[in-house]
Amino acid sequence: MKGCRNSGGGKRVQRRRWGGAGCCRVPGIHWAVLGGLVAALGVTLGLTLGVAGAWAHGPLFSAGPETIWKGGTEITVGLHDERARGHGHEERERETFLEIEYGITPDWEVSIELPYTWKSEDGFSSDGLGDVVIGTKYQFFVENLPGAQRKAAVFVNAKWPTADEKTMPPLGSGAWSVLGGLAVGYEGRRWYGFADVRYRHNGTGPQGLKKGDTLFLDVVGGVRPVLTEYDEPDTVLMLELNWERSARDQRAGVTLADTGGWQLFLSPVIWWTYRQVALKGGVQIPIASELNGDQPDADYRALFEAVYHF
Repeated sequence: MKGCRNSGGGKRVQRRRWGGAGCCRVPGIHWAVLGGLVAALGVTLGLTLGVAGAWAHGPLFSAGPETIWKGGTEITVGLHDERARGHGHEERERETFLEIEYGITPDWEVSIELPYTWKSEDGFSSDGLGDVVIGTKYQFFVENLPGAQRKAAVFVNAKWPTADEKTMPPLGSGAWSVLGGLAVGYEGRRWYGFADVRYRHNGTGPQGLKKGDTLFLDVVGGVRPVLTEYDEPDTVLMLELNWERSARDQRAGVTLADTGGWQLFLSPVIWWTYRQVALKGGVQIPIASELNGDQPDADYRALFEAVYHF
């Protein structure tokens, strides 16, 4: 879900747990960052709803407005890796996934994502099926211009609790969650611009754990360094600014102190495409955070995807 990409709104970002200590790396940046992202979101929305592109590129760590054509199918195989360390803790998570998207109409698509997850935490490790995600996206606005296009879409993703929450560490929370949002985008022959807002509501698992709800704000810029034709290899470079804030978790109605907070990532991304094939990858680099209690700091989040559509 070009959402997570994620998913569906920023694909991998959707399901990650917080890392980070109970301190602010850049004091006082919280509301300034939030205000700046909201302002950038507004500017991008204004540009989008008043000029994007014949090229179906989109963000990697956040949501994009692109949909596949009627009857079209897109298959994505991906690998996600992240690590967090600090305060005597170390966490590592890797995930491979298969995602299939299908175009019901030119503006409406559905998708399913099937992940397999490996986790390690403080000497313990587990692996198995992750939480399956089903989603849908509707592109309600599109305007074609000479060499450019702008568009907007709404989307909803639902996470099905298929991961085992009883392992150590747990592979999932055992609860459903729903993520919805709005994405806008400008795609030209040379320049790209995207923005989105997403909100994820988490349910309560069988062991009484409720992960905190999360708000995501993202702004993305991109450039095609060399203009190419469809039948030539093509490269696009993007830079994402990803902000997310999570409420504290609760267990049996009791708030957990060492959970929740906000983080800001700067994320360079590269696309390489040739006809119906695309390779894309990027790294989320943490640049600021203010997290509650005693949590490990996020070192990085990396994502690579290979895509084929027909």
